[in-house]
Amino acid sequence: MRKLVLIALLLLNFSILPFSFADSVIIDRITQSEAEELDITIPEEVPPGFHSLEIEVYDDAGTVSKKEVPFCKKLNGEIRWDNICPDVLEAERIAEIDAIKDPSELTPYSPLSDKEKTRDLQLAALAALAALGATKKEEKEQEAEEQEDVQGVKAGDLKILRHEPGRGDLSRTWDNRLTEHSDMAFVGLSNWANKFSPLLLRTIQDGNTLRAIFGSWTLALIPIALGLGLSSSIDVSGNALPPAIGIIIAIMAIAIFDAFAGFLAGFVFLLATLLTGNLTTRPELLTTLGVMVLFFAPALLASSFRPFRRSINNADDFWERLTDLALGTLLSYWVITKMVGAMSGLARLELPIANHAEQLGIVAAALLVMRFVLEEATSRLYPVRLEILHVEASERTIHQKVISLEFKIFFFVMLARPFVGFNLQLLLGTLIFAIPAITGLALEDKLRKKKLYLPKGALKTIVLVFVMALVSKAIENSFSSPESFLKWNFVVLALPGLALHYLDAITDSPGPDWRMNPFGRFVYRLGGIAVFVLMFLMVQGVDLAGWII
Repeated sequence: MRKLVLIALLLLNFSILPFSFADSVIIDRITQSEAEELDITIPEEVPPGFHSLEIEVYDDAGTVSKKEVPFCKKLNGEIRWDNICPDVLEAERIAEIDAIKDPSELTPYSPLSDKEKTRDLQLAALAALAALGATKKEEKEQEAEEQEDVQGVKAGDLKILRHEPGRGDLSRTWDNRLTEHSDMAFVGLSNWANKFSPLLLRTIQDGNTLRAIFGSWTLALIPIALGLGLSSSIDVSGNALPPAIGIIIAIMAIAIFDAFAGFLAGFVFLLATLLTGNLTTRPELLTTLGVMVLFFAPALLASSFRPFRRSINNADDFWERLTDLALGTLLSYWVITKMVGAMSGLARLELPIANHAEQLGIVAAALLVMRFVLEEATSRLYPVRLEILHVEASERTIHQKVISLEFKIFFFVMLARPFVGFNLQLLLGTLIFAIPAITGLALEDKLRKKKLYLPKGALKTIVLVFVMALVSKAIENSFSSPESFLKWNFVVLALPGLALHYLDAITDSPGPDWRMNPFGRFVYRLGGIAVFVLMFLMVQGVDLAGWII
């Protein structure tokens, strides 16, 4: 009987190459139980991937035979002696795709041939547009002065909460010799932007929080952003493609705290793509614009869902602040993942960035949590500094509103066309989108008001998604081909948002707040938790409508 004595030569013959397997002859395999019996330990520093180790087996006569034993290490650190690690194979595939920087090497992609993904994107985009656009009369009057909406990129106002000096105002964190010049430059730039675009004004003002704390030191973000924008173009050799995931995360990390710096990075990327001659087709233009929006829009989107600043005077205000934090980050994660997922459709290519949608959404959500906390502290510690830097948005004239509407319709058509085609359905969908925007300029003020109780906030979004999903499933079997279904699905999904808009337009101002009594407060908070859970499930891709179908 042979007596096996194992000598594990882990340090002599490891094929340690991440996501690769060195050429070797497989002599034998061992099971998990055999590995434990032989007490084989793989060092923690061995990276995930496919590896092998060599063992020597001695018999009683002293004869030595060598065996090459393959194994793999999963991304979560688990060792698999059966050498089966599908997550490593997927990571290897993604790494190969990420390395492609030439559009000709990417696989062509048609959104109309991908029914499930395109339907999900249509539903999410139209639900977000409807939820952001359906506001009550008094909210519209304020937004006319302080906000601008461009295809769902809608910036919330940065309110001044206090006017007396705080501890930060009296500190030296911002006090240096160039701060006064820096403040004057950004205020002047904001006043100039105020003449043309409230959205550009809001983008410039987004960095006021950092400027209030650090003064002119925040100017250092500008060359960093410009450098990252240039690096993003160099990374893709000037092509109209999203850059490496690391560069995108770096730019987003800056832009979430200063959207203007992210805008500059995106502008450099756009300019470099133009100068290298890679901005000649519609897909190239849409892809470049998509990258640019991804660079600077996350903070603006988050502030459109929930306010960055809120006065907290009691427990009810504190609850609302927690709601801002939870829903603001969750909804932003949802929209960003959908934006990233839609980029392959815009480019008509299977882009590597589509594999990182969840990763980018998680990073953005984590950074937005930090932004909410920073805003909370700054609004109380640096109120005077914030007031010095703040420029109030002027009321737009009817001429400016018409021009803004024209741009919104134009971009709506440009962004929707890859997912619908240039056809009757695109025309009908555009009309459904444009009619509420046109009537919202003036006609809706004359409508007779009624007492209606409509969903608001996150509940409104959930109801919209739920209704849209029901409608989509109801019409799906009426079409013989997925392409025809997706075209008409785009039209039908726009109808619930249209209905909600006009219901909101005829709704009178609410009466006394039912949440002020103890029972109402309890119901409101319990309902808020339920809404958050439903929103979380929706963001995770759970088919809420499927619960009753």
